[in-house]
Amino acid sequence: MANELFIPKVGPVPQRDISSRAPADKGGPGFDRLLRDTLSGGGVEAGAAQASSGPLKFSAHAMSRIKDRSISMGGDLMARLEKAVDTAAQKGAKESLILSEDAAFIVSVKNKTVITVVDRNSMNGNVFTNIDSTVVI
Repeated sequence: MANELFIPKVGPVPQRDISSRAPADKGGPGFDRLLRDTLSGGGVEAGAAQASSGPLKFSAHAMSRIKDRSISMGGDLMARLEKAVDTAAQKGAKESLILSEDAAFIVSVKNKTVITVVDRNSMNGNVFTNIDSTVVI
């Protein structure tokens, strides 16, 4: 019969005893240690250190706001913004409002990304939501 399909019999899958195996070392701290550190409060500083690595990024929306509203982004302001984000990260912030003389920046501290920018003239009457901290620079 040409239309018959051959399906081999598959037996039960043998069970292995994995209780005596040593955990694989992936070069980082083990899960138990990370959990202990997080529960004891050590995880906040560790997370803050990770968040502070790398340069500050700007979303496409923030870049268009900066361009459309002619907000001056000099090196001094960039350095103060990065320092403010690092300070917010050390305090455990997630979404922060950073206020400068000329603008307000909403920043994802975890991602080190400026989400949006509001110039000083447009700040009146604005309500900033979904932030957990404010840094004045």
